[in-house]
Formats: sequence, structure tokens, C-alpha cells
Amino acid sequence: MNFPGNFRRLGAIEIDGLRERALALTDEDWARESIRQQRYEVHRDTETIPLVYDLDFRHRDGTRRPALAKFEPALRPALALVADHYENSPAGRDLCARFGLGWFVRATLVRLRPGGRIAAHHDMNFSLAHSHRVHLPVITNDDVRFTVGSETLNLKPGEVWEINNRRLHAVANEGTTERVHVILDFVLPGEQCCCGAKRHPDVPCTPARCLETDRMRIPCTCHPEEAGACLAS
Repeated sequence: MNFPGNFRRLGAIEIDGLRERALALTDEDWARESIRQQRYEVHRDTETIPLVYDLDFRHRDGTRRPALAKFEPALRPALALVADHYENSPAGRDLCARFGLGWFVRATLVRLRPGGRIAAHHDMNFSLAHSHRVHLPVITNDDVRFTVGSETLNLKPGEVWEINNRRLHAVANEGTTERVHVILDFVLPGEQCCCGAKRHPDVPCTPARCLETDRMRIPCTCHPEEAGACLAS
């Protein structure tokens, strides 16, 4: 989702339970599903455990995966914080009154190896452009650099951040230990992407209406400080 800025801090939670569960994962657990790093070159240095995930990147009715049962109790504070942030914003209250409550369409655990990188990229499909991409660091180190647009931060364990995934973003783990994040994609029903709000402001976004903007074939000038940032790299 595009917004005026690169990072948006939503708050912080206690993550002892999440950290304990993440540390208990074996290399075999992390290697069980490799489709994400095989399909996307930028993620070749990562490993993923899907909690709620579908390869077709659907926008609702995400599939609950077996690993969710282990992590869901420890994830509840993060889920509550994220849902409350968006549903109780002025825009969120209006959208929820008209279309119903939001939902988490994806949730994953992602491990980035020491010395690994996620190359600069944009997120480029309908659901990723119309959901709020939220990162929760669970295990990290002081030498992890997360860059969105022209801004680079070191995100601390337990902090909850939305990133502007319509801008170029990249990660470098320059430390000697792994980095593990929970990544959540939260959908507010009826919410338009920035380009959709300009091109068809009176009707909800749909994949057909937003195909051109969500495949990044036209410049996004909704936020003048980074005009053109939504062009495909």
C-alpha cells in the first residue's frame, strides 16, 4: 500500500513467546517449503514458513497453514494491534461501516541468512498493492539494514512497522546472526490504492480496474516527493 512516507511505526509488543517459538524451529522446518525463494530471485537468501499463504496471492479467504497453530497464540497481540490501528483510523472506521471489518490475507515467517540480501524491488500485484504490509522483527541484529525509498532503518525486536511496498525496498543482513520477521498483510475492505483513488475515485478497486496501475506500467504521482516510484524496476 502506498502512503506519504517510507515507514510507518504502528507500535510495539512483547515478543518472548514468538521468539521462543522461532528459536525452536529447525533447519528442516525452514527448508520444508522453498517455492517463494525459488520463484522470486530477490528472495534467494531467505527461507519462509507460511502461516496464512496462497501462491495465487488472493485478496481474501487466505489459507491457514499447519504452522499457524503453533504461532497463533503468540501472534495475537500483534494481530490485535494491527487490526485496531487500521480499523479505528478515521478512514478505517468509514470503510468498516460500509464494507465490514478487515482481515489478514497473508502471514509468514521469513528468515534472512547472515550476510544475505533482499535486492531492491517493488511489490507488484493487486493484493500487495491493496493491503498494508506490516513487519514485526522477532530475531535480528544491529547490522540489519532495511531500506525503503531513500530511508534506511534498523528495526528493533517487537516493533511493528508498515512499509511502503509500492516504493523500492531492500534488506541487507550484514551481521553474523539470522534475521527473522513476521510479515502480515492486512486488508481494509473497499480501500483503494493511491492510483485507483485518482483514476476511478467513486468505485471500489477491482483487479480489472487496477490492472494497469498494479502492474506498475504507469507512473504513480500520488505522492510528489517520490513521483514515478511505482514504475517497475
